[in-house]
Amino acid sequence: MLRNIKLYLGISFIGLLIMGEKKKQAMIIAFFAGILLLISGVSGFATWDAIRNFVTINIIDNYIVQMIFAVLIFIASLGGLSVIIGGLLIGKDKIRTGKSFIILGAGLGLIGLIVSIIVAVIENNFTIGSFFSIGAIGLILSIIARLIVKK
Repeated sequence: MLRNIKLYLGISFIGLLIMGEKKKQAMIIAFFAGILLLISGVSGFATWDAIRNFVTINIIDNYIVQMIFAVLIFIASLGGLSVIIGGLLIGKDKIRTGKSFIILGAGLGLIGLIVSIIVAVIENNFTIGSFFSIGAIGLILSIIARLIVKK
C-alpha cells in the first residue's frame, strides 16, 4: 500500500514537471484558492440559488430547468472543493471543464466580489479589511487561476 502511494506521488510529480508552465501555475493557484475558500466557508451556493430563483420566477420554470440548477447548485455548494477539482482538471488538460468548476465553486468570482462591494457601499458597511479576508483572497486567486489559462 505504501509503495503504491509512493509510486502515485512519483508519477504525479513527474506529470507536474512535464505539464505546461501556464497550466501548472493555474493548477497550483486554484489549489491554494480552494484551500482558502474551504477554510473561510465561501461557496457559490447563494449566488447560484439567486440565479435559479430569478430564472424560475421570471423566465421559465419546468422540471429540466430545476434539475439543471440542482446540479449547478450542488457543484457550487462544494465551494473550495470545486475550485480544487477545477485546478486538477486544468492540470489534466480539461481546461474548459476546470474553468467551469472554478467559476461554479467561487460563485462567479469577480461578479460576486463586485456585487458584495456594491452592497457594502450601499449599506455603509464598507471597510477595506473586510475585503482582505481569507475568503476574498481565495476568490481573487480563483479569478487569477482562470485568467492564467486560455481556451
